[in-house]
Amino acid sequence: MNVGDKLILRKSNVSDFFSSLQGEMQLIAPKKRFAGDVVFDVVNSPEEIVWEYGHDIYPPGKRYIFPHYEDMFSYRRGEQISIDVAAEAPKQAIVAIRSCDVTAVRFQERFFSTPIVDPFYKARAENTVLFSLVCNEPPKKECFCICCDGGPYLETGFDVQLTDLGDRFLYEIGSEKGLRASEPRQQYLEPSSEQDIAERKRIELHADSLFQTASYIAKAIIYITSDEVPDEVWEELGSTCFRCAACTNLCPICTCYTVDDRPEPDGSFTRCRSWDSCQYAGFTREASGHNPRPTFGSRVKRRFYHKASFQYIMRDGRHGCVGCGRCVSSCLTKLDLPSVVKKIRRAMHDYIEPKSRPTAFLQ
Repeated sequence: MNVGDKLILRKSNVSDFFSSLQGEMQLIAPKKRFAGDVVFDVVNSPEEIVWEYGHDIYPPGKRYIFPHYEDMFSYRRGEQISIDVAAEAPKQAIVAIRSCDVTAVRFQERFFSTPIVDPFYKARAENTVLFSLVCNEPPKKECFCICCDGGPYLETGFDVQLTDLGDRFLYEIGSEKGLRASEPRQQYLEPSSEQDIAERKRIELHADSLFQTASYIAKAIIYITSDEVPDEVWEELGSTCFRCAACTNLCPICTCYTVDDRPEPDGSFTRCRSWDSCQYAGFTREASGHNPRPTFGSRVKRRFYHKASFQYIMRDGRHGCVGCGRCVSSCLTKLDLPSVVKKIRRAMHDYIEPKSRPTAFLQ
């Protein structure tokens, strides 16, 4: 068994396979909760895994590797300061995670490792195995991963990739971590055939043809990188923003956080970090009170500059969107990436050809 092998995991063996894996690490997978909603959570048994689902609005990779709230360490003041490190990151497998979320995890891994390594993220990432599930069709109409090289299937970046072929999964091993998780369970895997590979290719081509949402991001990258988008465009976009931060909280790529010291009843303190948002007025406010991004428009501009400028593409290895569609689903004023890209292209056309410029260029 080697990295790159394409095998078959029959659905009759899925429960036994993941039961065996559960003896080594906790399983996180889509399961039914509340009133039938499917969300990612720790499963007590592989029987709880819901394989046919759309995708969780709350990105599982971000939630379990870069959690919303995370205790970093605790300390006690006195004649000497004593520090207690946080508990060791648990070993875990995220099962049936979508391709776009796997791509986002790889983006965050790079972000949190260069130029300075974040030890908390690194520990969680190293202890996590990703079993991605190919989308045989777009999970939601808002998905546009095909425009962002985020899915619906992956050529690289996965530990194990599963493609539903009916009564079986095509089981592709993509990393050493995936190989280590697979080798002790070889008895549940069997060689794939040429027909299996051909069927996967057919599924890929069919899935590609079904996407409804499009994001023509290349042109916006040029305008944003060269800082050609007029400030009045950003200010008009910002004027519609509610500052709810749904876009950044639900984005699997966004990495902003803040750090606080929490007092404990025993007199010690816990240093913890939690997600923050560049769309909040206080995010860039300095100790002097000065805010370099005082307007709504300047903060919206910063968000999309981080998403689509060539400067960040060079640093992070790709643009800051995987096409999961969560911003499309969550933003009430259509400040999602596909809509903003279209508005920028339309607005720039009006500036380049002023004779055709309408009164309200963002309508």
